[in-house]
Amino acid sequence: MSLRRGQYLVAPLLLGAILAAWEIGVRVLAIPPLILPRPLQVVGAIWADADRLLGHTWVTTYEIASGFLVGAVLGIGTALLMTQFPALRSAIYPLIIASQTTPKIAIAPLLIIWFGVGIYPKILTVALLAFFPVLINTIVGIESTDEGHVNLMRSVYASEAQIYRHIRLPTAVPYVFAGLKLGVTVSVIGAIVAEWVASTRGLGYLLLFYTQYLDMVRTFAVLVVLMALGVGLFAATALVERLVSWERRVRRGARVTTVEANL
Repeated sequence: MSLRRGQYLVAPLLLGAILAAWEIGVRVLAIPPLILPRPLQVVGAIWADADRLLGHTWVTTYEIASGFLVGAVLGIGTALLMTQFPALRSAIYPLIIASQTTPKIAIAPLLIIWFGVGIYPKILTVALLAFFPVLINTIVGIESTDEGHVNLMRSVYASEAQIYRHIRLPTAVPYVFAGLKLGVTVSVIGAIVAEWVASTRGLGYLLLFYTQYLDMVRTFAVLVVLMALGVGLFAATALVERLVSWERRVRRGARVTTVEANL
């Protein structure tokens, strides 16, 4: 137990050491805040602008959560269709790859022209970024199924739907969550890019606003909030993964117990 607690302390201690070295280095070298602000100055800016930062954080969080949900659902659904119908996969896979090679900062203005300057272009930009990693990881997870288990299910005349439910999907769960964790991370980038193009609210807008006025202290404050938001969303996704894995283990144990009782 003590070793495990020590592992959890490594990251905070390392972060504290970096911040301390940063604070001392800026003071000793007399670096002006316009170039590199001190961590204590950044913390002070976060505290002073807490209400404003919180309001813009909610806007960006809504964009990320909505776009990520849309991208995840489309990614998983498309992966199921592509693995079920090889002809469909051959037809749309090149188009999906081509869409992902296009810089999203070039697509964002088009979405704004098509859908206006409201919330929808930002959600779509986030969804486009979240879609691909979820799609690829889900396909890899489904195709990593042990074919021996699949053949066994077919030998007892199981339908394809039953094979997916009991074999392919459970095998794909860890891969799907790997894609979800990657997708939620890049979703933060998508929201910021969309807010840079056209927005009057959100952390991306604040970041651009403070940068234009060379307010590096508040720029770093927004960056810290963005990093905290990204880490928090990643941790929430990892927590859901742990809960799903725990529920699967409980169900598996219950089935084993039932079989043993019948014996």
